[in-house]
Amino acid sequence: MKTISISRTVVATLLLGSLAQGIWASSGGTTGAEVLKIGVGARALGMGEAYTAMADDVSSLYWNPAGLALMQERQASFMYNQMVNDLKYQNAAVGIPLENGAIGGSLSYLSYGNIAGYDPTGKSIGNQSAYSAVGTVGAAWLGNQWSAGLNLKGIQEKLADEKANGIATDLGVNLIYPKPVLGGTVRLGGVYQNLGSGMKFIDEKSPLPSTWKVGLAAVQLINRKLNVSADYAQPKDEDSVMSFGAEYWLSRFIALRGGYVNNHREGSGMRAGLGLRISRISFDYAYAGQGELGMSHRYEMSFRFGEPRPLLTPEQRRMYEQAKSAVRAERYEQAVLLFDSLLEMEPRYKPAARNLKVAMARLENAQSQMATRQGRNFNPETATGGRKQPLPEMDDLEQLLNLGEPRSAQKSPVKGGASASEVK
Repeated sequence: MKTISISRTVVATLLLGSLAQGIWASSGGTTGAEVLKIGVGARALGMGEAYTAMADDVSSLYWNPAGLALMQERQASFMYNQMVNDLKYQNAAVGIPLENGAIGGSLSYLSYGNIAGYDPTGKSIGNQSAYSAVGTVGAAWLGNQWSAGLNLKGIQEKLADEKANGIATDLGVNLIYPKPVLGGTVRLGGVYQNLGSGMKFIDEKSPLPSTWKVGLAAVQLINRKLNVSADYAQPKDEDSVMSFGAEYWLSRFIALRGGYVNNHREGSGMRAGLGLRISRISFDYAYAGQGELGMSHRYEMSFRFGEPRPLLTPEQRRMYEQAKSAVRAERYEQAVLLFDSLLEMEPRYKPAARNLKVAMARLENAQSQMATRQGRNFNPETATGGRKQPLPEMDDLEQLLNLGEPRSAQKSPVKGGASASEVK
């Protein structure tokens, strides 16, 4: 029968193995759940792990949950990492953008291979199994010039016949500079990762590897071809880490990536990667040197599906929010004007098209009720001239956005009987 001392031997063996062999190994070994330190996403790793503000895909679940809100399409990804010796790491994730945010989930699994077990007398008891697993669910909210996100993680580690469970959270935020820079966008990001009470094996408890990071990214520069980023991180009980990365799209299909990580321990140094995109399928590869531990290779396949959700500019989002406010205030003519103008600028934005139909239906209903009260028949085609609302004059839009009332909406609004809850 296996005894507590045998389990502790296996625990010590696994922890030492993860510290010596883990691809982003810890320098001090003062924290548990080392699996939480393994980065997700070959694109991020190829850019030197400088991804706090750069994150805008499904790998945001690891780097910064606020980045989920910047996704434009539904995405699923599968990553495989052949680590040194028998360590193998796999991750599967899915993200779904919503009108004002996104949700996502992922599962990570780290297999330590076979670990030789011995009893207290030194007699072999055969190979023992060991693994670490992390399940993550996340949500993000998108504002006018910001996004914020939250992750909840469930962690389990199994060593021979012993298990440890834990719960952790991540909190992230992005601030978006409202003006274009070199044709692109500048973002400032921050995240606090792995807040939790720790992991306990038998009677020994270790804290989680909590880390706070800040990052700066400039995306889609020079005709949407260049992305650059930089991060500063402060892990728990370790030295600070600086990382830098860049990505350049040679064409619509091929991207080259490079980066550098300065973490004052094994694994510090250059990173490199390659991205291939054909239609909605992407293949990403990342390479990293690990000093005396050799080299590591990351492979990732991603799929994008569903209707794209275009990201509105700050000005367009402000227009959209004012249009929804106008509907709630029963200023339907003003709402139709704003929704229609927004669709002229971004015709793919389906929430605006849906809400335009709601506003026009309410406007027609209100006009019908007024005509009935005045004792005459109402014809929607003659009431609207049988044509789509024209794009408003620029000074009307400026007055509407800055002052709240354009010249074309100076008259008192006609109220209808429909509920404002239809506008979302």
